Amino acid sequence: MPKRIIYTLFLCLLTISISAQPKWAKKTRRAQVNLITYDATGKLLHSTNGFIIDAEGTTLSDYHSFRGAARAVAIDEGGREWPVTAIAGANSLCDVVKVKVAIPNIKLAPLATADEAIDAKAYILPYLSNKANKVTETTITNVSKFRETYAYYTLPVQPSEKSESCPVMNERGELLGLLQLAANENDKNCYVLSAAYAKSLATTALSATASDYRDILIKKVLPGDASQANSFIYLIGTRDSALYLSYVEDFIRAFPTDANGYSMKAEFLSAQGRFAAADSCWDAGLQAQAPEDAIRYSRAQAIFQIAQSKQELPDFWTIERALQEIDAAIAVEQLPVYISLRAKLLYALKRYEDACQQFLQVNETNLRSADYFLYAAQCQLMLRDTTAVLALQDSAVACFTKPYMENAAPALLMRATTLVKVGRYRDAVRDLNDYEHLKSKELTANFYYQREQTELQCRMYQQALNDIETAVRMEPREPLYHAELASVNYRIGQIDEAVAAARQAVAIDDQFADAYRILGVCLRSQGKEQDARAVFQRAIDLGDEMSKTLIDKKP
Repeated sequence: MPKRIIYTLFLCLLTISISAQPKWAKKTRRAQVNLITYDATGKLLHSTNGFIIDAEGTTLSDYHSFRGAARAVAIDEGGREWPVTAIAGANSLCDVVKVKVAIPNIKLAPLATADEAIDAKAYILPYLSNKANKVTETTITNVSKFRETYAYYTLPVQPSEKSESCPVMNERGELLGLLQLAANENDKNCYVLSAAYAKSLATTALSATASDYRDILIKKVLPGDASQANSFIYLIGTRDSALYLSYVEDFIRAFPTDANGYSMKAEFLSAQGRFAAADSCWDAGLQAQAPEDAIRYSRAQAIFQIAQSKQELPDFWTIERALQEIDAAIAVEQLPVYISLRAKLLYALKRYEDACQQFLQVNETNLRSADYFLYAAQCQLMLRDTTAVLALQDSAVACFTKPYMENAAPALLMRATTLVKVGRYRDAVRDLNDYEHLKSKELTANFYYQREQTELQCRMYQQALNDIETAVRMEPREPLYHAELASVNYRIGQIDEAVAAARQAVAIDDQFADAYRILGVCLRSQGKEQDARAVFQRAIDLGDEMSKTLIDKKP
């Protein structure tokens, strides 16, 4: 064969080879990785494909290979292994996931900036271990829209399962998306969801509890917004302390001038008793020029909470220091929550007058509530000013309107207690009745006993009898309630019932002197003087002084 013909055939073959292997294919392969996932025990779950889309190691792949994964690694073209550090986005319905890979010096291929049309060429890159290393050229047969924004392509080929999540490129070497196999084996097509959609996936605060993210055990990327990231960490909680601290450290790195990161870390450390480390963290926040008032409030609040736990504290963690910190915060900005904490600190230091004024100052702000009137009332209680206590409790109750809701219950109960002390028994009973209506499912026998005692003071005998009978039904083995039932029955002339109740009291506790005395009085009323004297003597033997005056008293 003439040399000229051989040379022409060589050029033809070369042309075919080049058209089958686009010039950008070799470079693009450098952005491909093989992703391997493992469960919490280290068992291999899946081996799949991925494609790196930016210099930070953001990699796209299929979701199902990561479900249940606790660890994953990426293997590059050269066989080197790199850790998957976090999940940056996930959607199980679309079977796409976006992960972060700690891989340096990445060679990137651009993402397609415009949708391809029907009949446009598409190229499926082979998976990394494919020794043939051949690009599959095909033609787009259908283009539809996903969420009205992103292209969804149909390709008329049936690649092997190993090609799942392999990159699909356009003629310019731009990434269209990752290959998705048909769900139905009779379907002769495969599909590509625009890489722009996978790229758009991002975590939010709710990702902390969303099933798509919860089903992957690998750490997640924090949301890019500080408020969302803070909420994400809150929803994660502190159950896994190492993971929690890891997220907080990420927050500090991402938002170095946000006080929340330093506060979350320091408060967590202080709860673990690592007080010096917590102090250093707050100090780091001040040095980073995070808002000073927020840092100092966080430290004051933590010291106060730990001090209330009564555990042994270092000398530099005192209520006095917490007060200094909150004063420094208030000097920057007088937020109501800062004033509230200052009031509680003053109360802890027994500076009751100052604390009362601070609680009332809070009620001049948007935090006004019945609670702060009750706090102020407690201060006046410690100062033994009953008139001031009642006035403040009146203000607390006035914060609510009738018909009362359950949140009014504490104020009603506290005011009732004070009303009893000042002898306003009927007013106290009204508050107790309102309290009973609000807390009917939580009331104890002691509540009915205490209300019965108040009702007796204002001669509400039938109500008192009803209440002490309720107390007996609730705690039938409490001798005090049976003895009180005997006393009320005696007062209203129901002597037989009184005797029965008193006998029940001593049957439960034969050392209960008060019950013997009441029984003796009842028996005497029945004309059973000999029995009464014997019962009085039993009470005297048990140390009851009142029975000494009763035993020889004439019927």
